[in-house]
Amino acid sequence: MKKVLGLIMAIVMIMGCVFALTACNDTAEPVVKVIDVDLSNEQYAFAVKKGNTELLNSVNAFFEAKKDEIAAIFDKYTAKDAALDTFGKDTIKTEPTGAANELVVATNLDFSPFEYLNGNKIAGIDMEIAELLATYLNKELVIVNMDFNAVVTSVETLDTYDIGIAGLTITDERKEQVDFSVPYFGATQAIVTKIDDTTFDGLDTAEKVEAKLKELTGDAAKCGGQSGTTSQYYIQGNADMELEGFENLTFSHYKSAALAIKDMLNGKIAFVVVDKTTAGALVNSFNK
Repeated sequence: MKKVLGLIMAIVMIMGCVFALTACNDTAEPVVKVIDVDLSNEQYAFAVKKGNTELLNSVNAFFEAKKDEIAAIFDKYTAKDAALDTFGKDTIKTEPTGAANELVVATNLDFSPFEYLNGNKIAGIDMEIAELLATYLNKELVIVNMDFNAVVTSVETLDTYDIGIAGLTITDERKEQVDFSVPYFGATQAIVTKIDDTTFDGLDTAEKVEAKLKELTGDAAKCGGQSGTTSQYYIQGNADMELEGFENLTFSHYKSAALAIKDMLNGKIAFVVVDKTTAGALVNSFNK
């Protein structure tokens, strides 16, 4: 499905109700499902303030030097028996002091399993990689949570932030704002529906799913996802990402994909578009 430093991963995750913005399934019966079709091809990277060549070079050297450790972090979070509700640390600093030895990371902790809050603990693939990076740089890690749309802008415009780590897709538009590290993850979008929704049954290619999406009307054409992400651009279009979008679909904006799924279960939208790894994590959480 996706490649992480050359590793093809199967995403089957076990999550508890501790994750922010998700809910337990009182019925103990599955309520949502992922349509197992890859809809896009994108790459995640870290965003560094433009002109900070020293940090950018260090981050790229870090990815080369720590391949095995980074692969182990991905393995930890994507194992079949991964207890995602037990991961994380509550000792990570969240308030920058301006000290020279701090590595201040802008992120959005609503994107499990990449970055999320486990109670009062900061957890996720990206967050553990950030810890490893801080150690590599001999810096003290500081994680600042914010809206996803603010991550790149904060790194670009505010001296407080050294780097953005938030499942950021490399785009030409963002390249004008920040410098990107080497890619560390190959991502794709997927659709989440109610368990009994048959709209996309039997569709096994992106082309077939896109043809079906173009046919939808009325309530069936209402969808949603996290604002400012590829999920939004996949539906609404983005020339920079070579995404045509769908004029017949209505996209509702949410602070997280979990909130979108809640609205879907409440009948406000028909389906949710989200990063496929996150889709797998969320579906396991809602079906628990």
